[in-house]
Amino acid sequence: MTMKCEYCEISEGSEKAALIYHDEDIVVAVRDVAIIPGQVLIFPRQHFPILELIPDKILAKCAAIANKVGVAVFESFACQGTNIIIQNGLSAGQKIAHFALEVIPRREGDNLKLQWDPKQLMEDEMDTTFLLVKSEGDKLIDIGKDADKREQVVASKDSEPATKMSSLKGAENHLLKSLRRRP
Repeated sequence: MTMKCEYCEISEGSEKAALIYHDEDIVVAVRDVAIIPGQVLIFPRQHFPILELIPDKILAKCAAIANKVGVAVFESFACQGTNIIIQNGLSAGQKIAHFALEVIPRREGDNLKLQWDPKQLMEDEMDTTFLLVKSEGDKLIDIGKDADKREQVVASKDSEPATKMSSLKGAENHLLKSLRRRP
């Protein structure tokens, strides 16, 4: 007898969790096991073990709902921040082989140890990382797709950080703002 995925059981209603929202694609739940009160789980109803297997439409919906859940967590728990975590694969700490986003409320002094000490990369490690990821990324990304909806951003090792990527409404992309911040 094979055991069923816990998240699939939650989406079917047979595993203990309080459902906040669900539709044909997405489930938002509070599980009975959490690292802190207010932790919310967002996952696709269909079983996808890792992020790379999720169709873009469903992944985008998960992200949009995580944004709304983040707002709700901020307001209802009066927290000072949130961590949005994806543990993608066993080596990344994934305990249940079903993709999920976790929204975790944070407060100063909450003693959650979700930080890590960054390692300073050598220049050759940075160059190798850049070349390998850019090479694979170039194979996957259709640059022309949705070109009328956003500006194309071409990154290179020697260029200045991208300053603007237009969304549908022209607002600056939050990810780019975060990437420009230097510790």
